Amino acid sequence: MKKSLIVALFALFVFGGTAFAQKSSFDKSKKVTESEVPVAVVKAFQQEHSDLKDQGYWKLFYTEKTENGRTTFTPQRYTYNAKKDGEKVVLTYSVDGVLESTTNAAGKR
Repeated sequence: MKKSLIVALFALFVFGGTAFAQKSSFDKSKKVTESEVPVAVVKAFQQEHSDLKDQGYWKLFYTEKTENGRTTFTPQRYTYNAKKDGEKVVLTYSVDGVLESTTNAAGKR
């Protein structure tokens, strides 16, 4: 009984891991420099939040998809993470420069 349970769990682990490894699309993020951020996003940021310039960093959220051995990367959104008056502020922009949300450390929008 114990042996068959162990074999069943092992098979579940192996097949579950294989299914996960074959997933073709997933979200990732990475820090980027301002020069890697689209001009529309940077302009919107400078117009609305120039007081935060040089106080934080940019982060890109993107989707990585593999099809037929070819990998494509699609930007989803950009965030600017900074501190203002001792509180963390996160500004989220769409890829075309529209401010989607502003959140501070208290979770206020």
